[in-house]
Amino acid sequence: MQIGICDDDKIWQKNAGNIIEDYGKKTGTEIRVHCFTSSEELTSWPGPSLDVIFMDIVLEEEKEKDVTGIDLAAQINQKWKDCQIVYLTNYLYYATEIYHTDHVFFALKEQFGERIGEIFGKVLHELAQSREKLVFSVIKGKEISLAPADIICFERSGRKTNIITVYGTYEIKEKLAELMKQLPEIDFVRCHNSYIVYLPAVREMLSDLFILNDDRRIMISRSYRKSTKEAFMRWALTQIS
Repeated sequence: MQIGICDDDKIWQKNAGNIIEDYGKKTGTEIRVHCFTSSEELTSWPGPSLDVIFMDIVLEEEKEKDVTGIDLAAQINQKWKDCQIVYLTNYLYYATEIYHTDHVFFALKEQFGERIGEIFGKVLHELAQSREKLVFSVIKGKEISLAPADIICFERSGRKTNIITVYGTYEIKEKLAELMKQLPEIDFVRCHNSYIVYLPAVREMLSDLFILNDDRRIMISRSYRKSTKEAFMRWALTQIS
């Protein structure tokens, strides 16, 4: 596993690296740690794709450019789609600021050692999700293989179903009821006769509406409201750090 630590405090870098490497030894996880002190070092990294980045939020060397670890994480979300972001900071204040970026965990630096197992449990789950593949037969085309994280939602229209993904839209024949049997139950919910939504793609849930990260709005029909709310709460509990 390729792991990055982005922090301009080199003493903390070393301490965090030791904690991560000790965890790897105790659990038999092969880990290689790479350290970065600035946005330029990280974004221009020529080595292998990073699986996880432990990101400081306040980067003293970037203050003149008005860049924070949150801004940098947004760039990483684009550069390495499957890279998991773990925020580490001395300031609890930033807990409400991080949800503008994809991340799997937020922790105070002083808690890092005691929460390392919990953090890696979440990281490994998310990595497994990104690498799991779902296969669909596209109408008038070949099979496509998608990770759950590639999918935004499914939309039933007439006699076909559109798979709306981060790459584009694909048409398949399967009905939504058939699809729900093969999708990971914790991450997908049917909220309407015409829609199945990938819950990690949801930015906000209202009483009758999902607002997705790409600003798409998906209706929650009256007959699905109770089951959708329950499914969303089950999923949300897995996201609490």
